[in-house]
Parts: sequence; structure tokens; C-alpha cells
Amino acid sequence: MTPDRNILARVVALSFLIVMVDGYDTLMVSFVAPLVAHDLHLGPTSIGQLFAAGYFGAILGAVSMGPLSDRLGRKPMLVGALLVAALMTFACSGASTFGQLAAFRFLAGIGLGGALPAVISLTAEHAGPQRRSGTVTLMYIGYPMGAVVGGALTAALLHAGWSAVFVAAGVACLVALAAALAIPESYRRGSVAASATPKGNFIAAPLAEGRLWPAICLYLGLFCLLLLTYALVSWAPTIIVARGGTPQSAALAGVALNLGGISGALLSIPLINRFGPYLPIAVMMLAGSLFVALIGAPMPSQAAVFGVLYMAGLCVMGAQINFPAMMVDLFPPPVRGAGSGIGMSVGRLGSIAGPLIGGALVAASLPESRLFLLAAIPAVAAALATFAAGWMRRTRAREAVSA
Repeated sequence: MTPDRNILARVVALSFLIVMVDGYDTLMVSFVAPLVAHDLHLGPTSIGQLFAAGYFGAILGAVSMGPLSDRLGRKPMLVGALLVAALMTFACSGASTFGQLAAFRFLAGIGLGGALPAVISLTAEHAGPQRRSGTVTLMYIGYPMGAVVGGALTAALLHAGWSAVFVAAGVACLVALAAALAIPESYRRGSVAASATPKGNFIAAPLAEGRLWPAICLYLGLFCLLLLTYALVSWAPTIIVARGGTPQSAALAGVALNLGGISGALLSIPLINRFGPYLPIAVMMLAGSLFVALIGAPMPSQAAVFGVLYMAGLCVMGAQINFPAMMVDLFPPPVRGAGSGIGMSVGRLGSIAGPLIGGALVAASLPESRLFLLAAIPAVAAALATFAAGWMRRTRAREAVSA
């Protein structure tokens, strides 16, 4: 059955908005961290724990709410997750101690992390099979777009204090909640034939029926890619300042990477609609490894540095934006929420590890050429893992046809 184009366009637009809020929330905390540290008298260790609270909440939300969306429906879980995120983000604005703020960020993370598997599945299930991967990628471009737009909005609100920034983020979550209420449901367990109902628990069922090794490869690829992208976003500004750049120009490093990622994702959509998501994305990651390594080479100007950062973002972050498309290709509707939720959780672990590993490498005072050669390794590993997942998927499809 051909999907209604008007309904699909509405779903993609509303889902894009929801994912933007998640991207906005991710960057927002890094902007308000200095103000929070000053007002609550926190050291670097406590600020790091504040970041970690949100990330670990997102991991728990994705791995728990993803399977629930397979059982209770996508829309109820999406609405519930965003309601939790909104309430807890508003609560952050009134926190008066580090313990309160960390607890509220953890709970808000559960909501935002739980929203992603549901919104990814909703978008996929409203799209036709031929354009499903490209449609999911188009929707997920909202994540880096939210980081860019949200960063500008947060910067404009900083004069009013960090509490005002959390209030604005809470309002954004309410807007996302309204968008979720306007999205039609796409899947309920009762609508699927009993023979399609998976056997096993929420971890075993997504990995059954020949999906174990392709899923492991995709999860490994996503971990490596998020490790690299979060390391780049966290430490590229420091590298630019070390090369003589101003703090103002260094702040544009994350913008260059995110804008590159948006461009790469847009350029990849026709390719993945024609050839499938696996091979084009593996090639993008291999190309990205070259640009990451090139960041450590001597540059004639800062414009050249930003050009290389943009191209690294185009290839590496553009590939990252496509991972939800690969997960909806791999996991059928009865386990799509659970499979995507596990993937999002593994990716969040990479986002935690990336800045830590990057910090350790920067602290080791390695030559920049060697530092960025090491940084390119995760991109190569992600490319090989993605290629392997695609090869296994094609092999299984040929075996199913011949049987």
C-alpha cells in the first residue's frame, strides 16, 4: 500500500521537530555549565557528573522505552517520554543544589532517550519500503539542526541566567509534546499477525532470526562513530585555540562539524534510496577517516582548518545521521523499538567515552599529526562494521529468496 504523501510529510515534519529538541537539549547543557558551576559552586568533576547524569538517563530511557513502544504502541510511549522530559526540564530550572539538578537531568534524560526509538519507528512505518531509509535520515537531520539552532538560542538567553535556559528548554519539550500528539499511530502489537510476534525477551527478540551479527556490527559502528564525533565536538575548539585561534572562532568548530553533518546527510539520501544504506554510508566513513587525519596536518589558514572540519563533519556526522535508517532496515516492526533502543543506548556509551578518550589523548601531548591519525581509527572501524552488516543482510536476503 502506497503511503499517503500528505500524512508522510506531516509525520516527517513533526518528527523532525521532536528530534530537534533532543539535539538542542544535548548542546544546551554545555553552554550553561559555566553559569551552573559559578552559582552552585561546582568543580569540574561535578560538572562532568552533571553531563553524565543526562547521558545515563538517556541510555536507560532508550533501552527501556524502546521495547515498551513495541508492546504498547509508538505514540503513547512518545507522548509519555516527552511529558517526563518537559516536567523534569522545568524542574531543573528550580534546582538549588547539585544533587537536585543531577537527579532532574537524569530523569529528563530518560524521557528524551525514550522518545528517540519511538519517533524513529513512527517515521519509518509511515514511509514506503523504497524510500524508508532516506525518509528516516531526512527526519533525523533534525538532531544536528537542533544543536545549531539551540546553541544560538541558548547563547541569546545566557544573560538571563541558567534557570531561564532550562525554562526555554522545557517550553521546547512542550512544543515537541504537542507535535507528538499530532502524529498518527503507526503500529500496535495487536495489528500484527500472531506468527510475526517475536519470541524471547526485549534483548533476545531483536537479535533473533539471523539479526544477531548484523546488529552487533551496526551497534559497534554506531559506538565508534559517536565516540569520534563527540570527541571532535568536545576537543576541536581546544585544538583551534592551541593553533592561535580566538575563543570566538573556536566556538564555530562545532557549528562547522554540525553543518557538515547536515550537508552530508542531505547528499546521501538519493544514494541510500537507490543502493540501500549500508554501502554508501561505509564509503562516507572511510572518506571521513581521511579528513579526520587531515585535521592534524599543517594548514595555511584558519579558513582551511574550518574547511577540513566541515568535510569531516559531512562524511563522519553525515554517516552518523544515517544509522537510524540502517536500524529500521534491519529490525522489523515487532522489534523495531527494542532494536533501535539498544542501538541508541550503545551510541550514548560512545558519546560518553569519546570526550574522555579525547581528553586523555590531548593530555598526553601527542603531536597533532599522530593525535588525529589515532582519531581516524574509529571511523575506519565503523566503516568496516557497517560494510559487514550490509554484506550479511544481502547474504541472508539471497538465502531467503533461494529457499
